[in-house]
Amino acid sequence: MNFGVLTINDFSFHPNMRLRQAAAESGHDIILINPYDILCSLGNSRFGFTIENISKELDVIMPRQGSPMGDYGLVLLRQFMHSGLSLVNGLQGVTIARNQFVTLQKLVSSNLPVPSTLFITKPDSFLQAVKHLGGFPVVIKQVDGMGGDGVIKVNHKSEAIAFLDQHLKNKKGLLVQEFIPPRERTDIRVLVIGEKIAGAMALVPDGQDFRTNIHQKGHARSVDLKKSLAKLALKAARACHLEIAGIDFIVEKGCAPLIIEVNYSPGFKGLETATGQDIAKQVLDYVTSTYNK
Repeated sequence: MNFGVLTINDFSFHPNMRLRQAAAESGHDIILINPYDILCSLGNSRFGFTIENISKELDVIMPRQGSPMGDYGLVLLRQFMHSGLSLVNGLQGVTIARNQFVTLQKLVSSNLPVPSTLFITKPDSFLQAVKHLGGFPVVIKQVDGMGGDGVIKVNHKSEAIAFLDQHLKNKKGLLVQEFIPPRERTDIRVLVIGEKIAGAMALVPDGQDFRTNIHQKGHARSVDLKKSLAKLALKAARACHLEIAGIDFIVEKGCAPLIIEVNYSPGFKGLETATGQDIAKQVLDYVTSTYNK
């Protein structure tokens, strides 16, 4: 099979490198597709597209741009879909998961637990959100941040002013959430592939940083996942219409677990390192068994 991967990264990027290695071992091919190299066409009741410097016929496309995927990316996914190409994950799931507040809305509508969160669209609403959450400190997040980028802890109003002014200009809004100190919680990432748990790891922040993301120098270790968390992870992926998903939990001492994020293009370097599992092979095995028909 020819697997198209929609990404702005090259093969030095870990997931792309590992997918290519796994594909080569099983006789398949990974083709990286830069979204800005695609020309879409409509006419004569047909949907078409061409990709610069790529002539191979694609069997399936995996969108892996992450949360920053803009409306242009959704246009491309719709074009692929109407052209008869299979998407892993599909348009509906990507549309949900690229926006963190939309993701939380979907989870809550499915009766799944999330942190106390407010969505603001102007600086004047920030203090109202803080009051609603019981005061400082709070966490502010961009709706399309990924890997811990665009996430800050705020201890008082003066710390937030510059961030609010900068990130509310784009009219996307911001999330304001309760802050749970790292020492009082365990952060867990669960990878779901095709209605199955592919692996799980616990994440620990580096030094004084409250963020546990691998991209922020967080550390990972393998963890035996409780059945209750596994069920929540599968329900979260299903609620967001995702076949492959990274589900992030915060488990506070003495409290029920909370789902803080669902990622449609999760990295897996930390998970492979922590667990010793071949995640890239699991991804390709799922795609070939599901779509090579």
